[in-house]
Amino acid sequence: METSVATAILTGLKKADIDFVVSLPSSTLAPVIGEIGQDKHFVHVPVGNEADAIGVCAGAWLGGRKPAFLCINEGLVLATYPLLTTVNNFGGFPLLLVVDHRGEFGDRYPWYFACGTHLPRILDSFQIPYSMVWEKEKIITEMVRGQNTAQANGKPAAILLSGEDMYVMH
Repeated sequence: METSVATAILTGLKKADIDFVVSLPSSTLAPVIGEIGQDKHFVHVPVGNEADAIGVCAGAWLGGRKPAFLCINEGLVLATYPLLTTVNNFGGFPLLLVVDHRGEFGDRYPWYFACGTHLPRILDSFQIPYSMVWEKEKIITEMVRGQNTAQANGKPAAILLSGEDMYVMH
């Protein structure tokens, strides 16, 4: 992930009033995860399990925080069960999902397509609104819009970061 993209994500989180970030390990998100971990504005909780991420975010929200979950699309696919049960059984909570979304049209690596092609349909079926962001210049605005949507709806909203601007080709 280019430094300018990492900076835009960090700035977008702050402008969206996010103060609590849960992350899963990701090579492409590593620059922004490192910056979040060093920034006193955020409480950062790295997790090793997708289900834990949703539970930690729910607890943070119950404690008065504004949480975001940073992950790759495979991580969000694996978090769908706790996400679905939280929304359906308990009414949900505002959560900004910031996803390194690979496997879209034009991606050069076949292993990303399994989750990448299905994630938008999964979000649609869960009635989670999302924005697909292709240009780094739109990251900050879309993150603020995403958080506004999550807050107003009382449920998660997702920002899918896609395209060559968002990741370093391996």
